[in-house]
Amino acid sequence: MSLTNKSTGATLIRPAAGEGTMDLAQLKSFLALAETLHFGRAAERIHLSQPALSLQIRALEGELGVELFARTRRRTEITAAGEVFRDEVTGALSALDRAVARARAAAAGQIGCVRVGFISTAAALVLPPMLNAFRTSHPEVAIEMRHALTAEQIALLRQGAIDVGFFRVPAAATEGLVAVAVHAEPFRLFLPAAHPLARLPHPTLADLDGRDVLIYARRNAPGFHDLLLRIFTDAGVNPVLHEANDMSTLMAMVAAGVGAAVAPASVEQMAPLGAVPRDLDGLPSSVVVMAYREDETNPAVRAFVDLVIAAAAFDA
Repeated sequence: MSLTNKSTGATLIRPAAGEGTMDLAQLKSFLALAETLHFGRAAERIHLSQPALSLQIRALEGELGVELFARTRRRTEITAAGEVFRDEVTGALSALDRAVARARAAAAGQIGCVRVGFISTAAALVLPPMLNAFRTSHPEVAIEMRHALTAEQIALLRQGAIDVGFFRVPAAATEGLVAVAVHAEPFRLFLPAAHPLARLPHPTLADLDGRDVLIYARRNAPGFHDLLLRIFTDAGVNPVLHEANDMSTLMAMVAAGVGAAVAPASVEQMAPLGAVPRDLDGLPSSVVVMAYREDETNPAVRAFVDLVIAAAAFDA
């Protein structure tokens, strides 16, 4: 037996040897007659002539090799075989309708999965409102979250292991990726509580000359690391640099008295007691971008990207 969609010509079930094909029109005709048990009313319901309906039912019974209806001049009754076939066909057509609906939803980006990479400060500040908005508008799209540093996110995007990444720029080796600015914030100076500069109301970059300064490790975010180096160079400052692998470690080292740090203002949210923030004037903003592959075609991913771009408060 085979089910064939007449509008597309697609065979839904391959026929066994010696069998013909069964199309959706025949099945819908059968269900109309099974419900009304009247050829005239069934034909009217599906907009066929009564002779055409009779031909379809005979062809269906001939293909199945069973009698689906018992006919007399006075009445039409469904047989035991017809009842079983009715129940199976009803379930099969319901499943087919659901499959069509879900396929269309997937094509519209309403079903699927979006794998998101993020740095810790983006998770704290940038992502929550965007994720909440996307879950509201796309409740059947799963979101997989993965914490990863900038260099790792870029590698994961290239490998296809994540679909979207959130990290700070500048970032190296972003060819083949689209990066859209979604957030900007100022840099701040973070000092150990016992640091001499912590007693000053307005310390400056020049005050860091020759002092111990913590900086984000270059291997994890080379572009961001080099930006900070340029900031020091432009200010004529030559600090003694110590690298930290991530922002949480960097802030813990500041609180422990290892040295000062210039970092995005939002890092204050993860700063432990003992790390004192101070404003710095005249520095560029620290920008978080959303990055994705420029050849991305997954509808769910594209829907997520479009929503984030529309929701971003940063005006590039």
